[in-house]
Amino acid sequence: MKLKRIFLPKWIAWFMLIIFIPILILMEYEAFFGSNQFPLMGIVIGFMLIAIILMMFLMSYRKLPYLLIEEM
Repeated sequence: MKLKRIFLPKWIAWFMLIIFIPILILMEYEAFFGSNQFPLMGIVIGFMLIAIILMMFLMSYRKLPYLLIEEM
């Protein structure tokens, strides 16, 4: 059996960065300076978004495979 690794294209990392950074900034601003009663939720979701951005960069720069396919 041969293991085939599938990776994301490199433009995906930059596209996701353009989408997620403004969302992250808005959420953190709203969590700490808005009328939110649970600022800890902004920190948790912020760390989750940073983890997603990191995973996308690793998948698109061929350090972490997006998909593994076993061929016979």
